[in-house]
Amino acid sequence: MKILSLFVSLAIVCTLSHFSKSQETKKIELDDIYKKGTFRQEYVFGIRSMEDGDHYTTLEAGNYIVKYSYITGDIVDTIFSGKKVNSKLHSKIEDYEFNSDESKILLATDIEHIYRHSFKAQYFVYDIKEDKLVALSENGKQQLASFSPSGNKVAFVRENNIFIKYLQEDKESQITINGKINEIINGAPDWVYEEEFGFSKGYEWSPNGTYIAYYKFDESKVKQYNMPIYGKLYPELYEYKYPKAGEDNSTVSIHVYDLRSKGTHIVNTGLEEDIYIPRIKWTKDNETLAILRLNRLQNKLDILFADASTGASKTVYTEENEYYIDITDNWYFLDNKKSFLFTSEKSGYNHIYEISTDGKNVQQITHGKWDVTALLGYSEKDKTIYYESAEESPMRRHIYSIDTKGSTKTKLTKKDGTNEAAFSKSFKYFINYNSSANTPYFITLNDNSGKVIRELKTNKKTIETFKEYGFAKKEFFTFKSEGYELNGWIIKPLNFDNNKKYHVFMYVYGSPGSQT
Repeated sequence: MKILSLFVSLAIVCTLSHFSKSQETKKIELDDIYKKGTFRQEYVFGIRSMEDGDHYTTLEAGNYIVKYSYITGDIVDTIFSGKKVNSKLHSKIEDYEFNSDESKILLATDIEHIYRHSFKAQYFVYDIKEDKLVALSENGKQQLASFSPSGNKVAFVRENNIFIKYLQEDKESQITINGKINEIINGAPDWVYEEEFGFSKGYEWSPNGTYIAYYKFDESKVKQYNMPIYGKLYPELYEYKYPKAGEDNSTVSIHVYDLRSKGTHIVNTGLEEDIYIPRIKWTKDNETLAILRLNRLQNKLDILFADASTGASKTVYTEENEYYIDITDNWYFLDNKKSFLFTSEKSGYNHIYEISTDGKNVQQITHGKWDVTALLGYSEKDKTIYYESAEESPMRRHIYSIDTKGSTKTKLTKKDGTNEAAFSKSFKYFINYNSSANTPYFITLNDNSGKVIRELKTNKKTIETFKEYGFAKKEFFTFKSEGYELNGWIIKPLNFDNNKKYHVFMYVYGSPGSQT
């Protein structure tokens, strides 16, 4: 049985300000929380590994992309300076992406949010060598812009259709024409997929850039939901397609556009239309697209491989669960083109498997009565998998490495609590974000053996501030419910008296994939 971890939040609201027996503590004001940032932790934001794995970049002040050395933390170069081109950008950079050889940068400005993940933006392309900045399109804001593998084209979505910008020719080409608000969506998910399956980009370039695979959502039969959006003075009525439980979902299909022939194939995903397709992903073979197909009850999962040139498909792997199958991004195709890494709960716990591309060989790599909580990456050079798991306790997270045979496993993090890792592209380094219920972030740069190279953020000042305001610590306990032993925590007032009764605030969120 999978570990059940129910963190019952028993937070006593009267812990905000009290007298300690030894000294008077400062009183917490609302401004401390929402305005002054009195308890704000130091953090390492926005680090992006460069292709060499020895350097990373950060976006600073919305105007600069700065290159740093992992090993020293020193600035190596300022790759982009917005001061030079500010008159063209009109507003600060909010997101950016390099092309594959890092000769160009795609810059997102003037972002306008749609739902939880999605947004429109004005994109620009910056050529580093030529020191030249051009707008991606003059025909309205764009969504989901991304470089082709060769870096000489950019695909994007606008008004529910997909476009390609040919950078050298300075030409914009529209590859779908039937997009219509609240009816047909090409290249982006509908509200259900974005919210429940956690992604906003509904298209993918093939490995050598000759194809674009994309989602088409027909939501014409989905019932409409209306709600007011409150602006500065008067509310506006917002209308969108929102299927309630048991009602019609969008009809989803997968298509492949061939940039050479300008033709499109629809992929055969089976006869049943009332399904979900929560992920698509290109294999390492440019002619083969992988598709996850899930029944509406969400307890049967198929992996399909589709021929990009014809749309024909075959099922290579099927998994069923009595209750529910969780969808994640723990899916990695190996360079050998013969197998891929995947996580599954079919043993009762979430573990890593290597599955052959014909589905005939399934090898379990990690084992035990605990869950792998994230597949962080795979080093082709070292044949090593890096992952996060709850092996020691469902209340802790540690980072591990393991070979594909599952025979050599190394624990890379030492400090208790929750450890999260962001690896460089070479997997030579990772930034470890450690925290616990009673301590703020302690962030370090480590090598891939786990050795700490340098401390990045220690939050010593935050720890002292906690003491000044007299924060009460969380205390952990276990209790039984319907025969299961569950984990919980409680915060008591600093002057807690065992002989008194106190009001208790209790909060539980029991959704799949969330732990409270």
